[in-house]
Amino acid sequence: MTQIELTWGDILTMGGDALVCPAHKYLIRGRGLSAQIYAHCGTQLTPQCTRQRACPVGEARLTKAYDLPVDYLLHTVTPQWSSGDQWGSQAIVQLRCCYESVLKLAEQRGCKKILFPALGAGTNRFPHEIAAHQGLAVLRSYAASFERLTVCLHSPTALAQWQKIERRFYGPH
Repeated sequence: MTQIELTWGDILTMGGDALVCPAHKYLIRGRGLSAQIYAHCGTQLTPQCTRQRACPVGEARLTKAYDLPVDYLLHTVTPQWSSGDQWGSQAIVQLRCCYESVLKLAEQRGCKKILFPALGAGTNRFPHEIAAHQGLAVLRSYAASFERLTVCLHSPTALAQWQKIERRFYGPH
């Protein structure tokens, strides 16, 4: 059975087949985790990213992971949270598409161990409760195709929020 693991720490030090990178639509160096990934990979990543076609919100692209303990980066452009206004439901659908696109691309490439940050919950400001509910729903629906799906949060507080959502909607592991 596939393990969906929730943890916190430095995602850039964790091993696996692929790491999900929140991306800018042109796969240029972004903010937050994207900036950290680009800094870690050095100048090798930029040329590969510039050869990719633009990546609309909700889609995914694959590159090598240069100097990270994974083989690939799965870039996905997450939606901006708009405080639950009239565009909030569209952003939620787009966030689900990010997870689905990444998992489909990982499956096509034969990746079995995927590392996820809390997509959308960083610089794009999705509340962790919403990001967790959407992310866990999609991860659970695709879990049978993978050995391990890890969501690495940036703090113990974020981890506790994701664990609370997991217990509330999906029960204990």
